Amino acid sequence: MRLWHRIAPIVVPILIIVAVTDVLEFFKEAIHGRHLVFFYLLPTAFVAMLYGSVLSMICAIDAAFLAAFYLYEPTYTLNISDPRELGELFLFALTALVGAKCTAELTSQIEKPF
Repeated sequence: MRLWHRIAPIVVPILIIVAVTDVLEFFKEAIHGRHLVFFYLLPTAFVAMLYGSVLSMICAIDAAFLAAFYLYEPTYTLNISDPRELGELFLFALTALVGAKCTAELTSQIEKPF
C-alpha cells in the first residue's frame, strides 16, 4: 500500500494522458477532427488539482509530444508538416503550462485560505 502512495502521483497522470490520447485518436479517425490538442487542457487541469503544478506541467509537456506524434500529419513522427499546426501546438503548450500553474495555485489557496 505504501508503494502505491509513492508511485500514484506518477502513474495516474500518465494513465490519464494516455487514455485521453486514445480517445482523441479515435475521434481524429472517426470525424476527422481538427484542433483536438486543446482537449488535453481538461486532464492537465485535473492533474494540477490532484497533484500540483509540477506534475501537471510534466503532463502538459507529455501531451504536447503525444499530440505531435499521434494527432498531426505525418502521423507517428514528431515532425509537423504544417507551420500553422506547429503554432497551434506551441499555443497549446503555453496555455497548458500557464493553466497548470494557475489551477494548482487556486486549489492550494482553497485548502489553506490564510
